[in-house]
Amino acid sequence: MSTAAVDIVGTALDRLGGDGVLGLACSGGGDSLALLLIASDWADRNGRRLHVFTVDHRLRPEAAEEAREVSRIAAELGWPCDILPWQEARAGAGIQARARKARHRLLANACQTHGIDRLMLAHTRDDQSETVWLRLAAGGSWRSAAAMAETAPSPVWPEGRDLTLIRPCLSIDRADLRQILAAAGRRWVDDPSNEDCRYARIRTRGRLCQLGEAGFETARFAALATTLQALIQAERAAAWRAAGTCVGIEAWGGARIDRATWSALAPAIRFCLLDALVMAVSGEEQSPTRSRLEPIDAALCDGRPMSGCGIRLLEERDGAVWMVRDAGAVLGRVDRPVPEPWCETAASSGGRQSTWIFDGRFELANRQRKLDWRLLGEAYQGVSDRAILDPVPGPARSGLLVGERNGQVVEIAGFAAADGSATMRSLLAHRFCRRLLPHPAARWFDEPNAA
Repeated sequence: MSTAAVDIVGTALDRLGGDGVLGLACSGGGDSLALLLIASDWADRNGRRLHVFTVDHRLRPEAAEEAREVSRIAAELGWPCDILPWQEARAGAGIQARARKARHRLLANACQTHGIDRLMLAHTRDDQSETVWLRLAAGGSWRSAAAMAETAPSPVWPEGRDLTLIRPCLSIDRADLRQILAAAGRRWVDDPSNEDCRYARIRTRGRLCQLGEAGFETARFAALATTLQALIQAERAAAWRAAGTCVGIEAWGGARIDRATWSALAPAIRFCLLDALVMAVSGEEQSPTRSRLEPIDAALCDGRPMSGCGIRLLEERDGAVWMVRDAGAVLGRVDRPVPEPWCETAASSGGRQSTWIFDGRFELANRQRKLDWRLLGEAYQGVSDRAILDPVPGPARSGLLVGERNGQVVEIAGFAAADGSATMRSLLAHRFCRRLLPHPAARWFDEPNAA
C-alpha cells in the first residue's frame, strides 16, 4: 500500500497515535473503511494494536448486516471488533444530531471498557470544508469556523472523560480514500442519507460541489480551519500558562481565583479560562455560550457574588473569589424537579464493573467502601469534627458531597478519609486540564488538597 494519502495518514498516526491500543470507529462507509485498511497496515509495520468499533444504529434494515461486515473485515485484518447497538434508536426530528451524540456515547463507553484512550475518526478535508461552511452560514464566530481539530477530547461527558479523538485524514480528500479502496478491491457502504437533501450537510455538500465545478478551490475552507485551529491552540496554551498565576482547583469542588490577576488578563484569555472553569466546577456536559459567560466574567472582575451556568461565585475575600457548584442545580428548585445526579458509565481502565459518576464531578473509585452519599446541607449533620471543613469557604460547605455510615459522615469527597482511603475521585482538575489541552501534565495542581 503506497500512495500519497497513505503516507499522509501514516505520518499523522506517528504523531497522534500515542502508546497502547488504538481505537478505530468504522461504519463501513468509504472514509472509515479506507482508514481501517491504512491504519491496519501502519499498525502491522509499527508493532501497534488496533481495536475496531462499529455502531449498529438500527435506523435502516441493512444496518445490522453492515455492522457484521465491518466485524468480518476487521477479523480478516487481525483486529477485534465490537458491534455497539443503539438501543434507543428512533427516526424523527433531529435524527442526525441525536445519532451523533448516541454514537459518541457508545464509542466512549466501549473505549473506557477496553482501557483505550485514543480513538481514530475518519473525517476528511471535505468534511472539514463542509463544517466550516455550515458554521459560518449559521452565524458562527471565527472560533466556530475553526471546525474540527486534529486531536480533541471526546465531546461527551462524563463517558468520554478519558478519551481523545484523533483525525488523521483531515488533510486528504474523500476521493483519495475511495481510490485506495478501489485499488484494494474493497466495496463500501453508501448510506442513502448521504443523498438526502433534507439534511443541511448534504445540501452544503452539493453547494460546495457546484463551487468546485465553477473553479473555486473548496479546500480553502479546510485551510482556513487549520489556520484558525492554530490560533485557538495558541490561545489555550496562553490560558494554560495564565491559570498557573491565578487559579487554584480544589478537589472538594471549588476553584479559587485571584481577582486582581484575573482582571488584568486579556479578555480572550479570561473567557478561555472561564469556559474551562465553569465546565469543571459545574460538571455540565454542554459548554456555555459567550453571552452566558460574560456576566460571570464581569462579576468575577468586580468581586461580586452571582449564580449562573450551574456555578456560584462567592463574594471576594482577601483578594480571592471562589467559584463553587450551585447546590440548587443538584438539589433542584421550587420550579424544577430534582435532577438525577448519578450517571452510570463503563468501567475505568478495562475493569469489569461499571463506574458511577456523581454530578459530572466525582467518580466512585472504591466500590468496596460502601457509603451513603448526599450533600452536606446547612446543618452539617453527621460531621463530628467540624475543623475538617476549615479549608472550605463557609457558603460552599452545604454543597459538599459527603459519604456517611450509620448517620456519621466518614468521608468528604475530595478529602482523604480518616484511614487514608478515598471512595470518590474528584474530576475537577482533570476536566479543567482537558478543556485547555488534550494531554496536559497538571503539575501545578499537585498539592495536598488539590485534584
